[in-house]
Amino acid sequence: MRKRDAVTIETRKPFGPSPGIFSSTGAISESGTFLNSSLIFGDLDACDFVTVQVTQWFDGALGTFTLRAAITETATHDPNVLTDDGTWVIIDGTGAYETLQGRGRVTGTADDNLDLISRTYSGTVRRG
Repeated sequence: MRKRDAVTIETRKPFGPSPGIFSSTGAISESGTFLNSSLIFGDLDACDFVTVQVTQWFDGALGTFTLRAAITETATHDPNVLTDDGTWVIIDGTGAYETLQGRGRVTGTADDNLDLISRTYSGTVRRG
């Protein structure tokens, strides 16, 4: 079995369909842009949280990779700010990331005051 190595991916993007930027350290040392290619909201009737299933496509100098995340966004004392907590898994890749496999936790905030969604994806990856 191949060794798993730690990775941290930091993302920032405005609300809506706009692209965002990312930088990563550890097993993936890269930066570039990313897009939400699929976004599904659930639990819309809940009073203090919403669930989000998101597929994101990351484009860097060495190739692309796609991850899928399941995130719970929870209300805070500020009605315009949600905290994020969930899991992620890499589902596809090209170039240097063609055989990449990985998973981990995602945390962050969705801050409508700043028009900014900031997330940290931490976990491990390995090359298949």
